[in-house]
Amino acid sequence: SIKDQASIDLANHYGIAMIFTGTRHFKH
Repeated sequence: SIKDQASIDLANHYGIAMIFTGTRHFKH
């Protein structure tokens, strides 16, 4: 459904954000 796709997109967005912030912390 549309809502499921939106949830997946949101999860992917936050997952990517966490990965970027995580790598940024590791580089410090």
